[in-house]
Amino acid sequence: MMRVLKPLQEKATTGAGKRLVLPEPRRVWFLIRGEGSVSAGAVTIECCPESTKAGKFWMELATIPVPADNGLAQYYTEEASGLFRARISRPVSNGTVTVTPLVSRGRPDRPDRTKVV
Repeated sequence: MMRVLKPLQEKATTGAGKRLVLPEPRRVWFLIRGEGSVSAGAVTIECCPESTKAGKFWMELATIPVPADNGLAQYYTEEASGLFRARISRPVSNGTVTVTPLVSRGRPDRPDRTKVV
């Protein structure tokens, strides 16, 4: 069963957006919805497995073109943990993009510390 979280990007055209915090390994789907007559734009799904003294190191997992005409694209990860973001790597033209994460539910005997910040 999957849990829908707050969007990482909501009706956006540029920017790094919010971050998804996954303290424990989970499966994650990222739903990328283009809104309007999008003619350009791309979202790069990135992961930061751990912070170092030098700061955060973001690793590119995939770059997905923003779908046109209210289309939907998705990206799936196997079990993973750490920080994730959906950075708009190519500005969205003639529309906006919303990126919503869905995560697998954790063990029922443990509190769920997954969140969007």
